[in-house]
Amino acid sequence: MLRAFCRAKGYNSRIAVLIDMSRHSGRNRLVVWDFEREKVIMCSPVSHGSGSQLSHVRSAYANFSNEDGSHLSSLGRALIAERYEGRYGVAYRLDGLEESNSNLRPRCVVLHGWEHTTSFPIWPMPTVGSFGCPVLSRRRMAQLDEILKNESRVVLLSFSD
Repeated sequence: MLRAFCRAKGYNSRIAVLIDMSRHSGRNRLVVWDFEREKVIMCSPVSHGSGSQLSHVRSAYANFSNEDGSHLSSLGRALIAERYEGRYGVAYRLDGLEESNSNLRPRCVVLHGWEHTTSFPIWPMPTVGSFGCPVLSRRRMAQLDEILKNESRVVLLSFSD
């Protein structure tokens, strides 16, 4: 279904980044899916937004919002847009493709690495929270960057069951 969406809209139909926000944050819940080989080519824990009132709390499960200032993650399909070097190193801007995440760019929600995010599952402990960004460890972000540098118009799908 996601590959058909990507083909119909002219997005990358070779790979996609998927984040299952219903999974505990201390588990691998970000995967890079290879449509052609029908397999996962990378997986990692990923942080989620912890909310403006609880930014210091390490919550294992995400709440969601598309509102500026909420510091919560958004659900839906997003285009992984331009790569840049920012405060946290290599990062990618995100453009929401649905009403549920249409404010990603205005909210400055980006895909990036951070030294305090774990590279490996630490369940039952949660990962650190973010201000709404999907955040990987610097090591995993470097791996993802190597994949994304060779691709264009990749879709990131953040979902929860």
